[in-house]
Amino acid sequence: MNKIWQKVMMFAVSLILGIILITQVRTKTNLLGNISIGERTAEMSEELTKLNTEKNRLREELETLKEKNKEYEELYKSAREEYMRLSEELEVHKIISGYYDVKGPGTIITIDADPNSYMSLASSHQYILALISYLNNAGVEAISINGQRYTNYTEIVPVLDHINVNGVAMVLPLEIKAIGNSDTIRASLNFVGGIVSQLKSIGYTIETEDSDEIFIQRYDGEKQFKYAVPVKRDEES
Repeated sequence: MNKIWQKVMMFAVSLILGIILITQVRTKTNLLGNISIGERTAEMSEELTKLNTEKNRLREELETLKEKNKEYEELYKSAREEYMRLSEELEVHKIISGYYDVKGPGTIITIDADPNSYMSLASSHQYILALISYLNNAGVEAISINGQRYTNYTEIVPVLDHINVNGVAMVLPLEIKAIGNSDTIRASLNFVGGIVSQLKSIGYTIETEDSDEIFIQRYDGEKQFKYAVPVKRDEES
C-alpha cells in the first residue's frame, strides 16, 4: 500500500513539474515570439542606435537654441543701452528746451539803475542779449530773466521803453538767474572791457551773487513747428 501511495505521489509531482515547465516555455514564447535571441539583440541594438541619433539631434538643436538665445540677449542688451542713451539725451534736450523746472548752483545777476535816471531798456536791449550770450559761452545750463525761462526760442525784443521776454514786459530791476559754474560765470562777465563794464559805463548798476541752489521754473509757452519736419536717416542719403 505504501509503495502504491509513493508511486501516486511521484506521478502527481511529475505532473505538476511538467505543467510548470510547459507554462514557462509558453511564457517565453509569448515574450520573444518566434524571434531568436540573436535577432532580438540586433533589433534592440538598432533601436538603441536610433535613440542615440535622436539624442544627438536634440543636443545639436539645444546648442543652436542656446546660440540664438545668446544672440537675442546681445541684441536686447544693445537695444537697452541705446534706449538708455536716447533717454538721457532726451532728458538733456528737455532741460535745454525748458521743459522742466530745474535747480542747481550758479549765479544771480541783478541789473538796475538809479531811480532818478532815465534808463531805457528798449534802447540798450542789445546789452542784455550780449549778457545772455556771455552766459551761454560760460556753459550755463539754465537761464531765467525775471522768472521767464530763457530757451533757444526765447525772444528778447524792445517795446516802447522796455523789453519783452517770451512776450512778457520786463522793467528794471532785471534779475537774471544762471545755473552753472559760478567761477566760470564771473570770469566770463567781469573781465576788463566785458559786458559788466559796458553796462556800468552806460549807467546801469550790476550786482552778482553766487548761490548753492538756484531754482528756475520751466518754460510755460509752447513752440509749434509749422515748416521744419524731422528727416529720417534713410532720407539723408
